[in-house]
Amino acid sequence: MKIKRINATVLSMLALVPCQVLAEEISVPEVNVTAKRGYAVESATTATKTDTPIIDTPFSVQVVPEEVMQDQQAYRLEDVVKNVSNMLSLPSPYSAAYETLQSRGFASEPFRDGQRIMFLTVPLANAERVEVLKGSAAIQYGRIEPGGMVNVVTKKPSVTPHYEIQQQIGTQDFYRTTVDLTGPINEDKTLMYRINAENLDSKSFVHYAFDDRVFIAPSITWQPAPGTSFTLAYEYRNEREQAATGVPAIGKRPANIPISRFFGEPGLQNHFKADVFNLTGEHQFNDHWTVRGGIGTYRGNYKYANIVNSALAVDNQTLSRWGLGSDYDHRNTEDAYIDLEGKFETASVKHTVLVGTDYHRFRNYANWADWFPSDININDPIYGLVSKATLKASPVTSWWDRTDQWNGIYAQDQLNFSDQWHLLVGGRYDETDMSSGWAPTSMADAKAAKTIKHEHEFSPKLGLVYKLDPATSLYGSYTEAFGGWANTGLTFSGKMLDPESSKQYEVGVKGEFFDRQLSASVALYHLTKENIVVADLDHPGFSISIGEVRSKGIEFDMSGKLTSNLSLIGNLAYGDVEITKDTSGNQGNRRANTPHAMGGVWLKYDFVGDYLSGLSVGGGVYAASSSMGDDANTFKLPGYARLDAYAAYKMKVATHNVTAQLNINNLLDKTYYPTSQGRAQAFPGEPLRAIASVKFEF
Repeated sequence: MKIKRINATVLSMLALVPCQVLAEEISVPEVNVTAKRGYAVESATTATKTDTPIIDTPFSVQVVPEEVMQDQQAYRLEDVVKNVSNMLSLPSPYSAAYETLQSRGFASEPFRDGQRIMFLTVPLANAERVEVLKGSAAIQYGRIEPGGMVNVVTKKPSVTPHYEIQQQIGTQDFYRTTVDLTGPINEDKTLMYRINAENLDSKSFVHYAFDDRVFIAPSITWQPAPGTSFTLAYEYRNEREQAATGVPAIGKRPANIPISRFFGEPGLQNHFKADVFNLTGEHQFNDHWTVRGGIGTYRGNYKYANIVNSALAVDNQTLSRWGLGSDYDHRNTEDAYIDLEGKFETASVKHTVLVGTDYHRFRNYANWADWFPSDININDPIYGLVSKATLKASPVTSWWDRTDQWNGIYAQDQLNFSDQWHLLVGGRYDETDMSSGWAPTSMADAKAAKTIKHEHEFSPKLGLVYKLDPATSLYGSYTEAFGGWANTGLTFSGKMLDPESSKQYEVGVKGEFFDRQLSASVALYHLTKENIVVADLDHPGFSISIGEVRSKGIEFDMSGKLTSNLSLIGNLAYGDVEITKDTSGNQGNRRANTPHAMGGVWLKYDFVGDYLSGLSVGGGVYAASSSMGDDANTFKLPGYARLDAYAAYKMKVATHNVTAQLNINNLLDKTYYPTSQGRAQAFPGEPLRAIASVKFEF
């Protein structure tokens, strides 16, 4: 296997490494909240926007720390959410760079540091941890999908110098180089920098599919005084890719054909560029009052040329296809927020109060050409019957202009009546203006055809915690949410759909064991979502509403250390997701991609204090029962179990740490189908993949 040359842009970052490594301790507080070392995490900020212990939070919150991601060599959110109960990653047939996360049967939006990342996956090269808030409790962040919120918390500049480079090489022509550099800039350490970078060159097990990405994320923090800090962060992303097309269903199962088979057209590819800017700040007035705020922008330029499966003919071998081509698709967002947090007492009640306001604006203007290439035989695909040049010369068939704008105000009070009783009361008021316009003739006509919808809604949040002892708590909560970005969908007739809304009831128990080295939680929930928006398969690019879906079930999560040598992160979920109201005949059916049971466990053993010191070994098992492949319940995705393995050896070379690591995912090379996008596109899981890496820390 030939090692490809590391991207020059990434290597140039190494020139910024100082010759002398400083090792003095920080003299002012770090900006970010840190967790204890290992798989166990004590606190998270996503659920409440305050640094609240997870055991005192009346919602289901799970955290996947950096150590787990490193041990599993995770580079996609798909690799991370397998560690959290009741979560799936739904790939897109349109792009390998798109990734929809599903929690409790509903979409779960990806965020980075509390900012929405729309229509693209989130690179993990600068991720410190991933926090997952289940259900519709994240009302502080605006309109939210009821599945919950996946928040990637990024690494921040540090006063402690650290320099790291890792090279990963894997089967299926996988190459990934990452760099992480941080340290102080000036002598008094009030200025700090961090540079994270990634160069990804990844082929798929599906013929002709690939994903190549360059990602650079520099940031700088200024701490002029204790309790005051400002961080300016930038991210640049340049990605070229070709998505896998999936396997059509025959009868009640995915077709029995090689999972490597490709039904698009070789040589077509999508190209995405994105720039993200964020400026955040925090000032602590005193021990009781702190103000935080931030502004951010996202600028995305999308060019795509892709063909996807449409429908399989009755002969079970002729597959019709549909394609999309565009050189003009711009997606821009602006975000701003400001929060005031106060801590005080009234009588004998301790309060942590949060009040804030935020603003979000999303703009998308695009045109595209619909392609209708020739059919293809799934048993003997022949490509190139229509040339790429002919496809790309197709006239534009659609113009699109869309603007979403909303702002909200929110307030929350966490009341501690005693060491046993904790009450959370909160609410948010949103005002939204949504407009979408489509025309087959010109952008001017699309603007003229715009339909505008104004909505406003109040969403309450209530939670109660009772602590049986300092390490065990019982909780209950009720939350409502006002839609997500999907409810700006436009029907083929030009009508904007009504907003989605959701309600959730949840009760649970949380505990910490073995001197708080291991945490565990059980959650029982009942969640309903109305005005569900899904893709209109008869009119690609448009949406329809299917009514109401109810999700209920029980979830179990555990992470931490069983012994000083043995670490664990595991989960198990049992749920029932049913379409309870529908306009297309699916009422009473099970929702697609929602297995009744699913779970996984990952174990790692560290050898310490003997001749094997520095060696770690481990592995994981991930399994799911069968699920429906579409909402009409016309076919099933069979249940499966997958085995992963891991080994790493950490050694000292001079004064530097060097780690050699090998991960083998799907060790037994099982064929399985975790998700689908209807009868034309069942997506197989990866076959056996080995990833070896060497990491240098200095």
